[in-house]
Amino acid sequence: MLIHCVTVRFKDAATTEQVAAFDAALAALPAQIELIRRTRHGRDLGERPTNADYALVSEFADAEAFYAYLEHPAHQALARDHLIPLAQSFHSTQFLAED
Repeated sequence: MLIHCVTVRFKDAATTEQVAAFDAALAALPAQIELIRRTRHGRDLGERPTNADYALVSEFADAEAFYAYLEHPAHQALARDHLIPLAQSFHSTQFLAED
């Protein structure tokens, strides 16, 4: 199983409404892309000042499914319409895990 993690720092100008729309778009993604086995995401709790503002963790069967997800039009639209306009920065990592 491939695990995909993304952390995001929002721009200072990001509004509550924009962040809510980003959250809703992420929640809708698994219904649009059946390659996603499971996803979890949410705002940071603010427990540490160095944390990112938002995190996403998604599971895929393998690297092939992950790369197909990256090219899927729904993922491309989410990045274009929500992530890029809101993000000051974002980072991702992928690793393999046992099912």
